[in-house]
Amino acid sequence: MRTTPCTTKHDRSPRQWAPDERVTLSQAARIAPGNVSPNCVWRWCRRGVLSRMGERVRLEHVRVGGKLYTTPRWIEEFGQRLAEADAAYFETTDVEPQREPAPKPATRAQRRTHRPRTDQQEAVRRARVRAELESEGL
Repeated sequence: MRTTPCTTKHDRSPRQWAPDERVTLSQAARIAPGNVSPNCVWRWCRRGVLSRMGERVRLEHVRVGGKLYTTPRWIEEFGQRLAEADAAYFETTDVEPQREPAPKPATRAQRRTHRPRTDQQEAVRRARVRAELESEGL
């Protein structure tokens, strides 16, 4: 009968990581609060998260060879910076967005449709076509 729990490198809890120990993005996904994937942590490093004030907050990381590494402290600081940026948004009363959102592309139903011609426009068009055909000898 075993008296001590079996731990593997995958079972390590966030408290067992040293604050400045470099971890891979897969390990960082297990450390980060919530249920995030390694791909999500990669996006935090590369693209960052757009705060409500329009500021882009990125997770600090280093590249060693072909791998990205971060630390538990950097993950904590990332969360703090993002929370502070969002808190600043809610503390202001008149928030002016720093940039205008890009216009959404029109859906097929919203695209400009052909407007029917009025009777006068149709008569002018027919007269022009008739004159063009007569000039061609048809």
